[in-house]
Amino acid sequence: MFKGWEKPGALRLDPHESVQVTIDRRQPGLPGDAGVFRDGPVTGVVFKGRKYLPTGTVFSGRLWTGDGTFLLARYTEAHLPDGRTLPVCFTIGEDGPVEPYKNSKPGAVRYSRVDVAYVVDRWP
Repeated sequence: MFKGWEKPGALRLDPHESVQVTIDRRQPGLPGDAGVFRDGPVTGVVFKGRKYLPTGTVFSGRLWTGDGTFLLARYTEAHLPDGRTLPVCFTIGEDGPVEPYKNSKPGAVRYSRVDVAYVVDRWP
């Protein structure tokens, strides 16, 4: 796993730090607004940033929904507003997959469009 504090010029983030992200930029919304998610590549946007990871930073990664009973997003790249692209390890679900909203089904998991993405030093 990438550890930003070990690479010169990398982000200075510690495990368990977090930012709010719009999980999938194709589904913008406010915290609590429901979106519908499916397995595959995902592009998130930092909704509420921090010093080293400003609002508007774009995350690239992958999203899993299994059989419709969970949601797990892992972001592996951050595209910063200043043009830099850096490796990262951010996840929705700090300790593993999160439980979706009711009425979710395989291929159509309902969950908040905005959630907290956590820095991890290994995937949960």
